[in-house]
Amino acid sequence: MNLKRILFFSIVLCNALGFAQNFNVEELGKAKLINVSGGASASGVFYSGNAAREPFTYFLNGNINVNVAGLYNIPFSFSYTSQKFGYNKPVLMNRLSIHPSYKWITGHIGDVSMTFSPYTLAGHQFTGLGVDLTPQGKFKISAMYGRLVRSSEYDVLNTELVPTYKRFGYGFKTQYSLEKINLGLTFFKAKDEMNSLSIPIPYELGVSPKENAAISFETSFKLFKKLQVLTEFANSSITEDTRVLDNRKAENVASIFLNSNSTTASYKALKGQLVYPAGKGTLGLGYERIDPNYRTLGGYYFNNDLENVTVNASQTLYKDKLSLNLNLGLQKDNLDKQKQSQMKRLVSSISADFRANQKLNFNLNYSNFQSYTNSRNQFDYINQTSEYEFLDTLNFRQVNQNAALTINYLLKNDKKQKQAFNATFSMQDAVNQQEGKTIAGGASTYYNTGLSYIIGYPKKDLNLTASFNSTIGKLDAGDNLILGPTIGATKLFYDKKLNTSFSTSYNTSFNDGEKVNDVFNIRLNGSYIYLQKHNFGLNCITLFSSSQTVRNNDITATLSYTYSFDKIKLRPKRVEEKPAITANEIPDNILKISSKDVVLEGTKSEIITKLEQLQNDLKPVPESESEKLNQLLNVVRMTLDDKEFKEKVLDYLDAYNLDKETAAQYNAILFDIVQQLNREITAKDQNIEQVYVAAIGRVNTDKMHGVNSEDAKDKAAYNRYLKLVERSKKSEEQLIHHRWMMKEFALLAKLPQSELQNNESFAAFSKQEVNTFFDLNNDKKPAAEISKELEEKMIPFYHQLAVEKAVNDSIELKH
Repeated sequence: MNLKRILFFSIVLCNALGFAQNFNVEELGKAKLINVSGGASASGVFYSGNAAREPFTYFLNGNINVNVAGLYNIPFSFSYTSQKFGYNKPVLMNRLSIHPSYKWITGHIGDVSMTFSPYTLAGHQFTGLGVDLTPQGKFKISAMYGRLVRSSEYDVLNTELVPTYKRFGYGFKTQYSLEKINLGLTFFKAKDEMNSLSIPIPYELGVSPKENAAISFETSFKLFKKLQVLTEFANSSITEDTRVLDNRKAENVASIFLNSNSTTASYKALKGQLVYPAGKGTLGLGYERIDPNYRTLGGYYFNNDLENVTVNASQTLYKDKLSLNLNLGLQKDNLDKQKQSQMKRLVSSISADFRANQKLNFNLNYSNFQSYTNSRNQFDYINQTSEYEFLDTLNFRQVNQNAALTINYLLKNDKKQKQAFNATFSMQDAVNQQEGKTIAGGASTYYNTGLSYIIGYPKKDLNLTASFNSTIGKLDAGDNLILGPTIGATKLFYDKKLNTSFSTSYNTSFNDGEKVNDVFNIRLNGSYIYLQKHNFGLNCITLFSSSQTVRNNDITATLSYTYSFDKIKLRPKRVEEKPAITANEIPDNILKISSKDVVLEGTKSEIITKLEQLQNDLKPVPESESEKLNQLLNVVRMTLDDKEFKEKVLDYLDAYNLDKETAAQYNAILFDIVQQLNREITAKDQNIEQVYVAAIGRVNTDKMHGVNSEDAKDKAAYNRYLKLVERSKKSEEQLIHHRWMMKEFALLAKLPQSELQNNESFAAFSKQEVNTFFDLNNDKKPAAEISKELEEKMIPFYHQLAVEKAVNDSIELKH
């Protein structure tokens, strides 16, 4: 067994060393060697009121993180208040992890965690080595080796600390993709070192050296071309005490890899799932069964002793206006009938989202949770005369229901004004029953209502809101009601640097029809951002509450200041080629700055002008990204010192180059989509023309062609003729729109990629979808998925243009 472990460790080590040999040191040298980020904040809270609080308290907080070469972080934080001081040291020596990668190889070194399967290695932290190999092709593998638990001796003076044996583990996960089926195999092995403790452990603590082996088989394939089938079977065998010497024969697959004895137990887990695409949705069925006490030494917690059956369905209807989702689940435990009670849970939920038009949207949600517990007391076991007696001594049932309806209506949306209305209604119902009857205090129902109206003036950076809320509660102890209005406003000043808001609300409470109290509050908030790093804040809350016996007036004011930084960077020294200076040249204020393929040289004003030109030529990018670049450029403009000016320019170029790369990817994908659509539209032209010609032919050859409605004696035949005319007109419109789009895409396909943005219609589409692309790209979505989504949006965009612009176009038969 030791030979196997040494061999496995050698394989993992070779993989790790192989990565180290291929690591691009030159690229590391170009990156920021040390990046220090963090911030500090200070706040003071002033209070005046009846509560038992200090009239003034203050807080100081700070945090610093040192990132070395983008590989690992050293965190440091502190806090100080008028009551308590906290201090956290860096934990570099106790917790150090490095995750280098090269192409399709990723290494995990130090204190790391990996997950192979929820039934084998499931996120347990270890100190050692790990590797993920994901080359292009059919085969992928992950592997690990390391210490799972460090040894901890028994302490006579501190018996609360449980001693632990040193535990090492290793494992791998492989995946192989065939033409019609994907196969996966996971193996994990862990063992405690029996000699890692020198102090004897008391028997009553139940601590013993353990050994575990777990294996999992996974498959995924398709039946009938559409039905996706996923399965996983796992087997885990654990020897609870390796000191026992009575060897036994292996009873399961996993136990083959153990020295089995009388303390060895084996457990199984099974999971299956069916997914079938139906229309624009899916149907799913799932089953999971995990034996009681199932666990491995590769995880901290495992679900076990359960059987799950789940059903789910989703569908999109009515031209994607209606989305439906349904989920049902049934779970039970006590699979081996050894517990005194059995729990059954039934969960169901349904949600519907209906987008009536661009302005009106409805959302409906309903969920139901039911649990049943059948319990038997200990005397039922003592006094029963049959195994079927007293099966239902105690019957407990719990039901929770939730329903919610949300309505959003956009009243107006233009550059000058935006208006919106929102309504929310919800119900929460809970019932606890025993022996079929609701227990005392076990029923409660709450009804919540919220209405709000928002009006905004984008050009003025002003938003006004008004809302009304109510809550009705029906309890065994009585009924209660809380209701009241709220009004508020937000306003931005000084180029959106100063953010101010005001709100006031009033609510009153009733219990069984009698007034309980009134609450009135006023809130004022303001924050100001200076040079991106400094944030000043002031918040004031005034609350007035009154009841039949007590009146309270509270005032709380909080003044805060926050300083954040992420620009303290130690870069590798840049080798700058200084031009030869003649006696007639003046070297003052001539700077040279380079980052990737951008080289800037000149005075500060000349460099700023070049940066402005670079930003003007950068398109398309989202407005949010342009705003970030503008802010960074403003910082450059305000920087006077030459050395600091260079740093600020480099900060700007870092952000600029990132946006430039993303915009280039966006333009490349759009260019490919244009080429693809041009080919597809051209290929369909003959078929669409033939449909039109056939429709016109049926009209011209019909016996009712040229007959007026008044002269038509056979009304049924004439009505059929009118339908033929209507179909021919639709075919004509389809061909006209198709020809307009074909002409437009033929023009676009001839343009080089760099000139596509000069086309007015294309630029409009590009600007419309640039936010979508940047979001998908930031979410690491595959290029194929992004391209498909953009293509699905480009077709209706140009079709709408065709409807608007190809009104009087004539048809020329080409085929």
